[in-house]
Amino acid sequence: MPVKAKKKKAKRTKKAKELAVKATAKKAKKRTFKKTAKKALAKTSTAEKAVKRRKQGTGPAKQSVKSAVRKRTTKIPAKKPAWRISPEISQSVVDIDIWKKGDLRIEHMQVYRSGWFVVDQLPDLSEYDQDEGVNIFEEFEINKHELIDGSEGASVFPNELPQEERERLMALSDAELVDEGWTIESATRFSGPLVVEEI
Repeated sequence: MPVKAKKKKAKRTKKAKELAVKATAKKAKKRTFKKTAKKALAKTSTAEKAVKRRKQGTGPAKQSVKSAVRKRTTKIPAKKPAWRISPEISQSVVDIDIWKKGDLRIEHMQVYRSGWFVVDQLPDLSEYDQDEGVNIFEEFEINKHELIDGSEGASVFPNELPQEERERLMALSDAELVDEGWTIESATRFSGPLVVEEI
């Protein structure tokens, strides 16, 4: 074999070896790069997830927060006592409107089958006179009240008022009576034995 051909062949094999070494090195480099990239991606995605959880508040709550929430839900506000007062006998509730103008006095009364009112403090009824009854709005601080089944009202006029004037006054509204100079005093009276219930 000529010397030139031998040299060419040696150069080719040397070059081929170099290329093979380079290719192996490139493959190894690619593998390590892929592994480190995957690891870095896994680390950042886990970190991102943790940050998202904290922002959304879905992460595990602290023990002190859990116990505070539990305490808040178990406390029930204490209910204040109240008493409901009603007459024991039917038709023992009377609503009275007294209209006055100078020496004139007109009484309008309406009787109710029943009624009740609610107070915050237990009333002292030791001096209560069943026959006289009690003006509930004057004697008690009332939260709620209700009058049930009122009868048709009856009016008592002074003798000096003629029938025509009585009819005219009965046709007027409360506002119109006030415009004519009449003043009103109202009273709601409960009489007879009273029933007191805690509610």
